[in-house]
Amino acid sequence: MGDEQNGQTFRRARARVAWPVAEDSKEIKEIVCQKANSLLEGNCHVKVLEAGCGSASHIRFGGLAHVVGIDISKEQLAKNIEVQEKILGDIQEYPLPKEQFDVAVCWMVLEHVSRPKDALLNMFQSLKSRGLLIVAIPNLISFKGIVTKLTPFWFHVLFYKFMKYKSRPFPTYLRVTIVPKRIMRFAEDNHFSVVFCRFVEGDAAKKLRARFWLVQAVFSAVNLFAQCVSLGRAQSLFLDNCCLILRKDGKESSLSS
Repeated sequence: MGDEQNGQTFRRARARVAWPVAEDSKEIKEIVCQKANSLLEGNCHVKVLEAGCGSASHIRFGGLAHVVGIDISKEQLAKNIEVQEKILGDIQEYPLPKEQFDVAVCWMVLEHVSRPKDALLNMFQSLKSRGLLIVAIPNLISFKGIVTKLTPFWFHVLFYKFMKYKSRPFPTYLRVTIVPKRIMRFAEDNHFSVVFCRFVEGDAAKKLRARFWLVQAVFSAVNLFAQCVSLGRAQSLFLDNCCLILRKDGKESSLSS
């Protein structure tokens, strides 16, 4: 009975979110910023957790924001001049204070941790009632997601060199547990509501398709086949990134893994 109820809850959430799509990845941060600030309902003093903050913050908040950044890299933390407090630690296990943050931001981090559920639970309990968790993740059910999951790390390094990126890739686990549908179901099981969802094709995939006509032809053919087989119900395999905003219910409850 419990599984059936959870399934019904998730189906209602999926219908409510309606799987909207952002056409331009460059606009997605601005869209998320606008939505998050509107959900904060004019709160001029927000305490923000940047989980896996690295060297830069990703979301801007109106009013006065006190930003706490946590990362496992001492070097990346040292470069980040946008956070007021810095924590050297692993988001999967560092004991974050309970119900202290109005917002937690986890931007393209969960794919790089081996236990994403532990990281999510840690952030869940750190948020105040009605607090927001902003998550950006690669979409495993996409061309980029599948290739990233099935190829070794040395291949990722070569790809970065091939694309002439200045940065180096981080080791990637891309666990099945961070498939967007599963994260939403996990969030609802832990008393969070899905209030925002956007899928977008990342710049790397766009550049690759524009650069090589054969890649464009193969990807388009496979995507068309998937659409035909699913009678149009399958999501486009080009949409390789997903952004979510989850809001904590206004009631005390225990978390479940």
